[in-house]
Amino acid sequence: LVDGLAALLMGGHLARKATPMLLALALLLPHPNHANATEEAQAALMTHLAFVKTGDADIDAATEAGLKSLDQVVMSRSSAVLGDPIGVNVESDELVFYPLIYWPVIPEAESLSPKARDNVAKYMKNGGTVFFDLRDQTAQLGVDQASQALKRILANLDVPPLEPVPEGHALTKSFYLLKDFPGRYEGAPLWVENADDPAASGFDNVSSLIIGANDYAAAWAADDRGQPLYAMVPGSPRQREMALRVGINVVRYALTGN
Repeated sequence: LVDGLAALLMGGHLARKATPMLLALALLLPHPNHANATEEAQAALMTHLAFVKTGDADIDAATEAGLKSLDQVVMSRSSAVLGDPIGVNVESDELVFYPLIYWPVIPEAESLSPKARDNVAKYMKNGGTVFFDLRDQTAQLGVDQASQALKRILANLDVPPLEPVPEGHALTKSFYLLKDFPGRYEGAPLWVENADDPAASGFDNVSSLIIGANDYAAAWAADDRGQPLYAMVPGSPRQREMALRVGINVVRYALTGN
């Protein structure tokens, strides 16, 4: 505001006598209090990862802890700068600010309302990436409870053809070189859009959907001292480190999209 007044003065559009009064008025005008800024305003000012609030307090707390820990690891190992993760309601919140939304799937998940479905569809069609985590290593997009819950969520959405992450895919090399995608569990594949599909997203070839089942947020979650909150299964050597590398790759992959 002061800069604008100075430009008007220099251009001869303001009387010199009026300028001190206008400057004083500008300085006295109320200005935004960042301590009371809304989450959407925060998200507009800085890059944040988001997660869908399921309504299950334990799962939501684990997800937030996992993404918060992942944020710190991403920033310590790469040039990315991230704010704290933000929980969202896909029906009522604006999603456009978030490059990646992590969505833990619970067996009780219901179908989306028309408004929520439209919000998610718009987000995906405009370059956003949704990372669904079935949180069950036995889930194979089949008939188990987690898969059925995911089908209800995705019902009436324009879901592209999917395939397990193929060899050489960007997710295998966006930061670390990866062959597998372990989380708290091992074995379940990671699914992405089929790059050969003519209708595949054109947003820098970044998939609008990532679907896994290895309970990634629980693998990333740590307390304030950096101690893991959940045991790994089966707990093979370096499993947690590899799970963190998966998370870093996913974040870096999502950030390359438009």
